[in-house]
Amino acid sequence: MKSGFYRLRERADPEPAPGPTPFPIKIVADQPAPPDTSILDNVPLPGVKRNDEFYAPWEKFLAVEPKRAKKLSRSARATVAERKAVEKSPEGGLAVKENAARSWEEAAAQCKAKVQAIVAECERLNEKYRDRDFDLEGGPNCLQSLNGRYAYSMPADDEDPPPWVKRVEDIFEKPQFFIDGADATDVHQGSNGDCWFLAACMAIAAKGQELVDKLCVAKNEKVGVYGFVFHRDGEWIHEVIDDKLFLRVGDDDDLNVVRDWDVEKKLGSKIAYDDEKLKDVLQKGGTALYFGHCKSNETWLPLIEKAYAKAHGDYAAIEGGYASEGTEDLTGGVAVSLNPEDIMDKDKFWKEQLLNVNKRYLFGGGSQQGDKKGFIGGHAYAVLEAWEEGDLRLLKIRNPWGDTEWEGDWSDGSKLWTPEMMTKLKHTFGDDGVFWISYKDFLKHFARINRVRLFDENWSVSQQWTCVQVPWTVDYLDTHFQFTVTEQGPVVIVLCQPDDRFYHGLGGRYIYSLHFRLYKVEDDSHYIVRSMHSSGADTVYTRSVSAEVDLEPGAYRVVFKVTAVRANAASTAEEVIFKCADSRKEKLLHVGRRFDYAQSKGDLKGMEERLKKEKKEEKREKQLSSMKKIRGLNKQERERARQRKKRVSDAMKEKRKAFEAKRREKEESRKQRDVDKADADVQTETNEEDTKPAVEDPPSTTQDEQPNTSSNDAPNQEPQPPKPDLSSRLSALTLNTTTTAKSPISPLDSDTDSPVSPISELADDDFDWDPEIDPPLFSSDFETTLPSPGSAGGGSDKRKRSGNGNGGIFGDDPWNALCVLGLRVYSTCKDLKVAVVKEEEEVEGEGDGEDDGEGELDE
Repeated sequence: MKSGFYRLRERADPEPAPGPTPFPIKIVADQPAPPDTSILDNVPLPGVKRNDEFYAPWEKFLAVEPKRAKKLSRSARATVAERKAVEKSPEGGLAVKENAARSWEEAAAQCKAKVQAIVAECERLNEKYRDRDFDLEGGPNCLQSLNGRYAYSMPADDEDPPPWVKRVEDIFEKPQFFIDGADATDVHQGSNGDCWFLAACMAIAAKGQELVDKLCVAKNEKVGVYGFVFHRDGEWIHEVIDDKLFLRVGDDDDLNVVRDWDVEKKLGSKIAYDDEKLKDVLQKGGTALYFGHCKSNETWLPLIEKAYAKAHGDYAAIEGGYASEGTEDLTGGVAVSLNPEDIMDKDKFWKEQLLNVNKRYLFGGGSQQGDKKGFIGGHAYAVLEAWEEGDLRLLKIRNPWGDTEWEGDWSDGSKLWTPEMMTKLKHTFGDDGVFWISYKDFLKHFARINRVRLFDENWSVSQQWTCVQVPWTVDYLDTHFQFTVTEQGPVVIVLCQPDDRFYHGLGGRYIYSLHFRLYKVEDDSHYIVRSMHSSGADTVYTRSVSAEVDLEPGAYRVVFKVTAVRANAASTAEEVIFKCADSRKEKLLHVGRRFDYAQSKGDLKGMEERLKKEKKEEKREKQLSSMKKIRGLNKQERERARQRKKRVSDAMKEKRKAFEAKRREKEESRKQRDVDKADADVQTETNEEDTKPAVEDPPSTTQDEQPNTSSNDAPNQEPQPPKPDLSSRLSALTLNTTTTAKSPISPLDSDTDSPVSPISELADDDFDWDPEIDPPLFSSDFETTLPSPGSAGGGSDKRKRSGNGNGGIFGDDPWNALCVLGLRVYSTCKDLKVAVVKEEEEVEGEGDGEDDGEGELDE
């Protein structure tokens, strides 16, 4: 149970009456196994990424629906009309300016016209009206929420919810909508935890018949058709129902009357009975109804409860809530939940507010947790009357159960009662749920005081809706509202979000709480008032915050902040649509259209499309930036590869130069040795010639004069070549050394490295790390594909780079909180209009210092 929610507490079976011969009996029904409510469990979802958008999957769901059905549906037409109004609004949200009663008049006129058309058709066909949109006999949609859950207070383990339905004329002998008007004592809660709504019904009934009459604007009891209007999100809506109601006992129930009933074993002794007579008794009167009822033949309460359930989709949707919000839905006022501990001046609160109950205000209360002195813990009560005489201050309270009362001072049977006081207060004793309590005890035993501010035709209301993106970090948003007051007087400011009770199941994972401050436009030094009051007890679960203040003429602006909480265990709208598209198509269509209608006020669809476009552009910019950076990295790598290649080439050139210099040095040395050796040989020969005796050269002869050297004359003698002289030998030696200068030298003759195969002999890794050439050191949480060193764009290797590529702290499930909200301003000033101001955030120096991919990477 949510803190502050007032649900129905399960009541135990009554104990047998005391006496000498107790005869405890119980009527039980043999019923089949409960229906399967786990239709949404264990349904596989496509993909793993959770999308919080609504309209993308919703449009896919509607794509297979005939266009004609979408055009003829009343809710679809209302949504289309609302979107057209939003498109005409320059602020991009629905804007309405009207008298506080005008919206009710329009809704009432539409409701009356629809009822009249139904009556004419039924009279022509001689048939009673059957509501096809909320058919109690047509399946579980009227009892189950979209996720397949019944109300918590309804049987679920060993019994079925109520399957039996009959018309009003078959339940009551002489049914009447009112008997002497509506009264708070007519209200009795049934088997549903909507005590908060019934407390609101008691509050409006205590004020007078006029408020109840404003709810049921048209009816024809013979045809069985009723038209009601309710306040929703700043406007009045209408619902038309038939007169069928759920019963506790049906015609086909196999009843057993037993005595000595064992609650745990569910066994007892059977007693003979007349089945038809017993069922006739159990199916007649208000106590035969499963939900709320009047103990008399009045039908206004169960029918208004049924219409309210239809407006919200099912009976499960109206379980648990705040009496203040229920009263707001029935009156069009402004709901506030007050903590008694926060009231500074108790006397002032009594005189200015509680004494005005049923005048300017309607009041209710929520009891503290735990049963104390007759109070039901966490239960809703209605304040019917306030009475004061001297120092004595008393409040008249009623329990929606119709029994179980306060047991302290001024309770029934208290010694403080005197005949004179009972006459003054027109009070009688009896366990009817009505009791009196002192103001002091009221503040002590009630955890919350529910108050609704009422408005009449003298008030005007202006409202403006918009949609904002809620940031992860909470702060006042740039978008704000602005209005101008031309007359001095009281002003009520309400910042609200759509009532998610109408589209329960499609609300998504985000829960929002609101807060605002009011400033004068020309003075931002301090705020005038802030939102101190919420419509419910918990700000996280309530739909509006408000403030009431007297303002002078001038321009004012309302700045606000929205706090979002995401329940990761909850289903997104996309997941619900996917699960229910086939199994509960009609229910999904009904709930989805109400969601669409509510969110169209702030143009949620347009916001989703704009964000999707922005994300697409942002993604494109990131891709372009990444491609640009990758291109720069590739260019950088190619340049570094070129420099590394040049570094190796330069090193090899230096090595070759050193090799050539060493080789030339060796050649010079060798040449010098050869020259020295040649000089030594020449010197030796010269010395030998000088020591030989002088011999005359023989006379030279011509060819004709040469002697005959045939083989016959000298067979064993070979011819001898002429010996060169010394100059010829030196010239030949010099020529020989110059022609062999670049001849290869054997490694055996040299101690230098060979210049052959330089890459295997010298690699880039042989050098020390150079920041101008070598790549930086990358971290290990970001990868990018870079070309391999030395490649021409073909190969690649993966290098790590710093950054966050997993969606931030949310991983693959990004923060995507969009909130539709509106501002309503009530004033007696006739010329009042609210506008929304959207200021685009300006980021100074945007793009400065951004890496364009051309420079070096940071380490």
